[in-house]
Amino acid sequence: MSQQPFDQGIPLLTEVLLGPEVAEAVAPVAAAPAVEEAPAAPALPPTVAQPDWDAIEQRLTQRILHQVQSKIDHLLEERIAHVLQTALQNALIGMRGALREDLQQSLEQIVAHAVSHELGHLHPAAQA
Repeated sequence: MSQQPFDQGIPLLTEVLLGPEVAEAVAPVAAAPAVEEAPAAPALPPTVAQPDWDAIEQRLTQRILHQVQSKIDHLLEERIAHVLQTALQNALIGMRGALREDLQQSLEQIVAHAVSHELGHLHPAAQA
């Protein structure tokens, strides 16, 4: 198996992640043939700070809580709307029955009064 020579135009992983200036300071690379032993991983320079995992965790927690809360709010609004719609519908059904009975009684009284009034005009002698 033949090994191809190292191409200087291809950036190393440390150059991509850390930037070319830092990568050169950490591990200068000379075009050398590959060695069977794996080279030791370069230590991160002291200028590269480790991420603040606590801050990342807190931001992630806040973002997830905000998303969950908005979904819960939406579900509550839908549920309340459904419950109110059902309650109002049941109330209207009950009111309709009560209103129908009241209207029926009122109409019966009005018609009875109107009939007796008209009969009184037709038979004035019967009232005397």
